[in-house]
Amino acid sequence: MLKSIGLYFRKIDFLNFAVGAIMPIIVLFIVYSSVKSNIILQDTDFLSLLMNHKGKFIFYFFVSFIEEVIFRGIIFGLLLQKCKNKYLSCVIAALIFTLPHIFNTDNISPFLYGIFANEMFYTTKSIWMPTGFHWLWNYTITSLFLVTGTQSFIYVHIIAAMVIMIPLFYIVIGKTRLSGD
Repeated sequence: MLKSIGLYFRKIDFLNFAVGAIMPIIVLFIVYSSVKSNIILQDTDFLSLLMNHKGKFIFYFFVSFIEEVIFRGIIFGLLLQKCKNKYLSCVIAALIFTLPHIFNTDNISPFLYGIFANEMFYTTKSIWMPTGFHWLWNYTITSLFLVTGTQSFIYVHIIAAMVIMIPLFYIVIGKTRLSGD
């Protein structure tokens, strides 16, 4: 049952989780650095903002884990089995993921993340990489941008980051997986 939703505990899954967790930190540090000149962020630094909200660190792990089990492991997994078309399954699952997030953001970011997370799940056959990404993405977004009131200002940067990250993921992880099989 657990393996059918991508919930493995192999050595590679710990690496997948770590890679997933590092990606949003790098991307959001770049976004943060590019908007630092905004008057709201002038007297703050990246690490201080992250450390000020460490109480939410574990909370966001559980939220992300549960969402990834539901949206990647169950919904995307079932769509892959029933539909047999990876691309159609990926888009439908991303749209389903967008629905509960429709009022949280700009509505494009959850869809792009859904595509990206589905690809991470499909490539690794595990929920751990998208869980690591989702966890630190939510925690970092909340700690850096929601608290400072700059979330609407950064959506263009986040969308650009997602548009860049999806092809990079294919290039780096896809080639690694192909050569490793």
